Amino acid sequence: MRRTGPLLALLAGLAVLIIIATTVLVRTVSSDTEPDASPPPPLTATTAAPAPPPIPQSANATFASRVPGSRAVVALTVKGGNAIAYVCDGRSLEAWLRGKVYPEGLIRLQGKKGILTGSVQGDTVIGAASLSRKGVMGFRAPVVRPPSGLYRAAARTTEGAQLVGGWIILPSGAQVGLVNYGKEPRPAPVLNPGAGAITIEDERVAVAPADPDAP
Repeated sequence: MRRTGPLLALLAGLAVLIIIATTVLVRTVSSDTEPDASPPPPLTATTAAPAPPPIPQSANATFASRVPGSRAVVALTVKGGNAIAYVCDGRSLEAWLRGKVYPEGLIRLQGKKGILTGSVQGDTVIGAASLSRKGVMGFRAPVVRPPSGLYRAAARTTEGAQLVGGWIILPSGAQVGLVNYGKEPRPAPVLNPGAGAITIEDERVAVAPADPDAP
């Protein structure tokens, strides 16, 4: 007999965080709406549009957006059934998270600083990142196309320090990222996505789109 308990627990946990994320997004959008604005008419059985199908597990896509009510941005790259995400505010907050995309379109990623859960809905990921001491940050991230996306550098410096850098490039051209190599994280230098490398502290380091299967 198949054990459904763990799967049901996972689905329940994801549902709770997605509800929290949706509540955060609704409150943020509501606060920006004019008080006298007329609400849209309710959807009826004849006007409701069907939900877009989830991206299949074989698809490769990157999603990115700003987090409402925060300086942070979030980007997530899906490759087959695996995913990698980066949350960063360009100052001190950053977190790398990795995990799975399940057949139902549900996502659960985990890292040293927290977890990220969500749901792939057509060309958008709706989810929430729960990071240490930062609470729950809800987001709605659409698909982005190159050169927008999530980029990562991971290498050893000539002094033997482990260097890890992350960049999120939004469709507007804005970049947010941090570089960490044994010191306090510092703002990442501006990245030319087509160069394939960047100079950091006199070190030439390879940079590539983040790959869920790479270290």
